[in-house]
Amino acid sequence: MLNGRKVLITGHTGRIGQAIAERFAPICDMWGLARYSREGSWEETVATGLTPVRGDLGRGSLDEVPTDFDYVLNIAAAIHPATTDEGLVDNCEGPARLMSHCRSAKAFLHVSTVSVHKYSDDPRHVYTEESDIGAGIGSAYGISKLAGEGAVRAGAIILDLPTVICRQNVQYGGAHPDANVIEQMIDRFIETGEVPVPSDHEYFNSADYLYDIPDWIEPCLAAASVPPAIVNWCGDEAINWVELFEHIGQLIDRQPRFVKVGNFPFPNSVQDPSKRQSIAGLARTPWKEGFRRSIEMRHPELTLTKVER
Repeated sequence: MLNGRKVLITGHTGRIGQAIAERFAPICDMWGLARYSREGSWEETVATGLTPVRGDLGRGSLDEVPTDFDYVLNIAAAIHPATTDEGLVDNCEGPARLMSHCRSAKAFLHVSTVSVHKYSDDPRHVYTEESDIGAGIGSAYGISKLAGEGAVRAGAIILDLPTVICRQNVQYGGAHPDANVIEQMIDRFIETGEVPVPSDHEYFNSADYLYDIPDWIEPCLAAASVPPAIVNWCGDEAINWVELFEHIGQLIDRQPRFVKVGNFPFPNSVQDPSKRQSIAGLARTPWKEGFRRSIEMRHPELTLTKVER
């Protein structure tokens, strides 16, 4: 679908965007839109095979950005906005401006988050694409991403631009220098032997392996519509936090010491993968294999034991 096409991607200097860019840059004319504020990021983009173009979705001019893209992949997000207003500029106004600028595209893919859902205190609750939304986490990030979905929905209708909104779960994998929440906990376990767990409930998520995500790009673009289609991006399995670290403990030959905390920082986030499976198939990487690969990449100094999958 993307072979030989002109494609714009944002967020390619981050984890998910980088994995997608590495997959598709060799087969299409891919452009990377970013601020390029991190030293070396421009050169890294060129080395990956993208044409870099400097811009700021929410604040700056897009005059240097072409308008004749076949497809647009908006992966970028302000994960830790200082204020809700700052989050609205980056996560709401930015995607809407990009849609308007690239209104002639065949399809627009926008990455949102499971955090837009109205939170359920049932640890086994499964969020479908139709589950209530309401920024359950209550953070500036969750609120602004929810508003961003509204802006993208409106933009698709106003511009008659086929769009798909992909609600990303927590992902893991790769050796990117920015460790995400799960990898921070794994690093802590490797360093100290401790693993925080909720004091009063179980914790489950349906984390997805980073290098499975590019498999879903073309099928999701094919599902783009007006009004937008919504697809959960998550792993196929609900992962129990304790079972996860017991498995990691077997891999590194170290028994985890579970420490109960009253303010466990992550809400349960199990999503229903069935819609994504129907359009893109099963995820290629079971979670036990995915975490093995992730630890091998992030901690090459460790020799992992063989554990039955």
